[in-house]
Amino acid sequence: MRAEGAWASLAKWRNELYPIYAPTGDPTRVVAMVERASSYNFGIRTYGVHINGFVNGADGMRRMWVGKRAATKQTWPGYLDQIVAGGIGNGMGVEESVIKECYEEGGIPESIARGARAAGMIQYFTQSELGLQPETEYVYDLELPLDFVPKPTDGEVEEFYLWTMDQVVDNVRKNLFKPNCAVCVVDFLIRHGYLTPENEPDYIEIIQNVHSPLPFPGPK
Repeated sequence: MRAEGAWASLAKWRNELYPIYAPTGDPTRVVAMVERASSYNFGIRTYGVHINGFVNGADGMRRMWVGKRAATKQTWPGYLDQIVAGGIGNGMGVEESVIKECYEEGGIPESIARGARAAGMIQYFTQSELGLQPETEYVYDLELPLDFVPKPTDGEVEEFYLWTMDQVVDNVRKNLFKPNCAVCVVDFLIRHGYLTPENEPDYIEIIQNVHSPLPFPGPK
């Protein structure tokens, strides 16, 4: 199918396998593997990690590190992203993926990456010309040293910015973030008290959409 160009998505071949889970069967619950580029076409539930990197300044101001995706990225080139994010391929654990992505995308050493704190998940359906795809993203918060500057190391990030939360929100409103990264930012704003029932009339609807139930089996 790839050789014949059956699906446009297969032109973005990753050489990376994603598992399909089932509620019964093999103890690992993995019943099949598919090439990552075809996951949209099959509508399988995919998994990833998103790390919010931030600093708390001596001035009491919290700032967030934001990455700009390289122009050569296969998906969403040039859009804004978390400091580190990536899909979880077959055989990778969640924490293992966090440490791997931290080093590969931001040059964050393991000694710092292990300070990342699990902060729940975001779940949603992504809609594209290929259809609907359910996605689950494990979210982590990582407070970075004030003197640490992330560095693009694997070519997936063009540059990093250190922005105030107001700047981050402004760029979310301008739709400059990759959509699921914007969702992760919104989740951060809710959890840290920037987005509240008092300042956001659609607060309940937002939370429900950030944590959509997905009727598909997953890993245990």
